[in-house]
Amino acid sequence: MKHSHRALRAAGSAAVVIGTVVVAATPAYASTSTQVPVASTGFFGGFSDVTVVTPTDGWAVGGNGNGVIQRFNGTSWNVAASPDLLDGGANTWAVLSGVDSVSASSAFAVGRATGAGNTGQSAVAVRWNGSAWSRVAVPRPAGANTSLASVKQFSPSNVWAVGDTSSSIAFRGTLAMHYNGSTWTTASTPSPGTKNNTLTSIDGTAADNIWAVGYSLNLPYGNRVRQSVILHYDGTAWTQVASPNNGSTYLYDVAAVSPSDAWAVGSGSTGGAFVLRWNGTAWNSVAAPPLASLSSVTARSSNDVWVAGADANSAPALAHWTGAGWSVTPVAVTGGVGLPLLYQVTVVDANTEWAVGSQWEGTTGQSSSIAFRIVG
Repeated sequence: MKHSHRALRAAGSAAVVIGTVVVAATPAYASTSTQVPVASTGFFGGFSDVTVVTPTDGWAVGGNGNGVIQRFNGTSWNVAASPDLLDGGANTWAVLSGVDSVSASSAFAVGRATGAGNTGQSAVAVRWNGSAWSRVAVPRPAGANTSLASVKQFSPSNVWAVGDTSSSIAFRGTLAMHYNGSTWTTASTPSPGTKNNTLTSIDGTAADNIWAVGYSLNLPYGNRVRQSVILHYDGTAWTQVASPNNGSTYLYDVAAVSPSDAWAVGSGSTGGAFVLRWNGTAWNSVAAPPLASLSSVTARSSNDVWVAGADANSAPALAHWTGAGWSVTPVAVTGGVGLPLLYQVTVVDANTEWAVGSQWEGTTGQSSSIAFRIVG
């Protein structure tokens, strides 16, 4: 099962923002990571998200121009048959950004497709029924661009996905959509920014306790200061909840532990890695690990939280919160020539985690998927 998500991590999207690092002490190294073989998919084939079914079965998604789905068989990741998101040439580009599962017979993945002839972007969704992946129609308002970045499945008939939507270059708003087992519908969501708003991740503990995070941008047009955005769904409506900032702030992921405990991570221009924690009443900034940026968070409990990101040298790294402090696990990548990126981390069992991302090949102009099993 998936515990958290991250957006803007599909191949071809912007790299994670790297901020200033403030290191209070030398980090302890407490875990080990092992790179696991991944099937090559060629053009822009990096992983953007991962979900766990069992320790020997899971799904990862990403982009290769038509979206890609791979399945873990206990030893390696292999390409799975998936629907054509290019619609026979009607679209020129497609990517899957989020995936989640509740069992071996039910999973969802979401993303976006870019239409041919400058016809804009449309959100896409696919569903696993235990035997095959199939396309699920996602409504697109006339004249609007829509994109889904992250998905949370509570059951086959209760699925939420978030992203953004726009009808002009002047304004982009938050987007939340719900699947009831047969159709996707759009829910009303706050969009606090006067220029751009985007939701990057969704997670929840129950149908009436769901969090979505992202960031917003205000006018004037030249403004580049992002503000953190956190929305909550109580089973009836989405509302904005006040959230701290760290200079120009991006929130990339959220993990819900209980109604009184949740974590959100990202990056800020004045302090690098940024961690927020919900205490049942308010979101507060808490001590971050000594990394430059954070892209993902997952949690087993309040004292067992993992984050993925990059260190001061832009090398991939993970950190583990035990309740007493953070320990850091470097991630060594083989192959490729450019800096690898970790986009997602999720727990597998009581002692194991998956981390996935992409590695730029450089010499071929392509990126490949990377996956790591972390023990400790």
